[in-house]
Amino acid sequence: MSKRHVSELSELYAALLRDATYAFPCLKDEFERDLTRLVSAVEQRGLPVLLVDLPAAGKHLDRCLDSGEYRLSGLPLTGRYSNRVVIPKLFRGLYLLIFDSTGLLKKDANIEAIFFLRQLLLVGKKASSDGSFGARTSDRVKLLDQFEVREFIDVDRSLPIPEKFWSTTGPTISDVSANYSGWSTSTIYQERLLVLDPAKRRILSSFLKCLDKVSGIVSTTLGPFMASDWDFRHGPGAIAEVTGPTNKYLWRQWSENLECVFPIADYGFHNWSSWADAATVKTPVLRQCDDLGSSPESYESQSSISDDVGYSRLVAVPKSHTRRRLIAAEPCANQWCQQSLWHYFKSRTSRTWLGSFIVFDDQTRNQELCLRGSKDGSLATVDLSAASDRVTCHAVGQMFRVNPKLVLALQSTRTRFVHQKILERSETLIELRKFSTMGSACTFPVESLMFLTIALSAVLTARNRPATVANIKQLADEVTVFGDDIVIPTDARELLFEALEVLHFKVNVNKSFWTGRFRESCGVDAFAGVDVTPAFWRSPSSNTPDSIASTVAVRNNFYTKFLLQAAQCIATTMRRVSIPYTTMGSGVTGFKSRVKPDNPNLKVRYNPELQRMESLITVVETKVSKTPVGDDSACFQYFTERPDPFSKWSSGVAQRPVLNIRHRWVESDALVN
Repeated sequence: MSKRHVSELSELYAALLRDATYAFPCLKDEFERDLTRLVSAVEQRGLPVLLVDLPAAGKHLDRCLDSGEYRLSGLPLTGRYSNRVVIPKLFRGLYLLIFDSTGLLKKDANIEAIFFLRQLLLVGKKASSDGSFGARTSDRVKLLDQFEVREFIDVDRSLPIPEKFWSTTGPTISDVSANYSGWSTSTIYQERLLVLDPAKRRILSSFLKCLDKVSGIVSTTLGPFMASDWDFRHGPGAIAEVTGPTNKYLWRQWSENLECVFPIADYGFHNWSSWADAATVKTPVLRQCDDLGSSPESYESQSSISDDVGYSRLVAVPKSHTRRRLIAAEPCANQWCQQSLWHYFKSRTSRTWLGSFIVFDDQTRNQELCLRGSKDGSLATVDLSAASDRVTCHAVGQMFRVNPKLVLALQSTRTRFVHQKILERSETLIELRKFSTMGSACTFPVESLMFLTIALSAVLTARNRPATVANIKQLADEVTVFGDDIVIPTDARELLFEALEVLHFKVNVNKSFWTGRFRESCGVDAFAGVDVTPAFWRSPSSNTPDSIASTVAVRNNFYTKFLLQAAQCIATTMRRVSIPYTTMGSGVTGFKSRVKPDNPNLKVRYNPELQRMESLITVVETKVSKTPVGDDSACFQYFTERPDPFSKWSSGVAQRPVLNIRHRWVESDALVN
């Protein structure tokens, strides 16, 4: 952490308080005292004051808005103003516009004050946890990674051991029916019900029976899975076998399990002739090994089928200043086949009534219902803790049991083992109990459909309605799911919580809201029907291309929320780069403006060939180069990617994207259109 980083974020807080002063002029003196307190705290304890302590106070504020009363938390910088006034001394002026001196939420709480208070507390919530803050952060990042892996292992070990079905090579449809007959008859869930009191046991037994019917309806609505009907492709992420760019169209491994559902001759090559040639030509094959990056150790047929099921590779990536995110790089062949399942789920959902509840690439439904729930209190927003890590194989089998071909496809593409080198003095190869990890293309659609089914069953059970398609469709305006973000009627919220616990899930009560006028879902924070979502600062500014692109986006986000002083403060951190100001509707990258911008420092010329005035601007471009390949995998790549015939396309191995700073002449009118 350098003095420049502390100075940059401190200046941003000063600018935010100036924005707050324009909204509340009578609090000018209060804000000046608040800034003095913040600067003093930062001088004593550094950036964690702004990146850890204040966001924690912001989370506590959200809980208080939901409960309707401010309660003392004991968190740093939240000490009460006096013995009679329970609200904090820091930002007291804003707190008193929301709560009275005893801590009760005012009926006419100032919503603009809520927005500014949350903005001041949460602005550093999503700051990067990478090395942007200097070399000293490397040790802290390592500790965060180890904590995440330890939690990953602990959560997985808390789940029931999967049935032998999930480790069997080539299971059949009869194996599906033999293992899964319904949620309500599952001994796993029946045992969890025995520890509950009789009243809860009865209602949850009814829920499981309803879940049997709803999951059957959802599964049959999706329709049978036929691999030949859906597109195969490679995902954008890394693969487990090697690190760095590689030709994904050359198979290093194709397990017997995959072969049973996805024959390599049909789905691993563009035609049988190519497969036949590969079957007879010896090619270097990279095998998975401990270092996951070795040179080819043997020559084998490219189309050979292996009994080795393979394993994914655990990687930690930045999430926030206090948390890291774990993603598993999947084996290449597994990833390829998982993408066909992803295409199946996405297409079948959008073409049926399920699209009224789930849109896999659009969060708008969740956001709209979140705003509505905060206004009338009829809807609750529910968030889960480590949701994808708690989806059990047993639950997946029960969920899709009436669609056995789909279950077989999910079983064949599941990666049973994950390799990790992050947590020292711990097992490096872990046999997973969960269905899949973040990194599998099946994780998001499977968990979304499962949580939707559970939510629908909870509402129908709570309202004592039979599980029919007609009754389910009537809930389209009350229930929606995006990943683990669930919106559900408040009258079914309690049953949903209890049901999720029985099914091995854990509700994140700190991010779930149902009592007051505050709601949160899919990036939208709402109070009384008004969007009070803050803008977030990400990382210190520098002159690298990725930092420039990030800074422009962050500045525009602040500007969009009318935080003009803060937006200008962020823009001034880019002192050596000239970024143009453009109108809000302009397609040119730059600092957005609601008034016609003036760019006196830009070079201007007249282009006689195009007969127009042009301005020289700075842009950040992404360049992806491709390394040519010398085999017919290029043909396979062409038929997979199916480029537009009029576009410039080339085959080959895509290298890592490179961001470059370029100066380009653009039409001057484009900046203001």
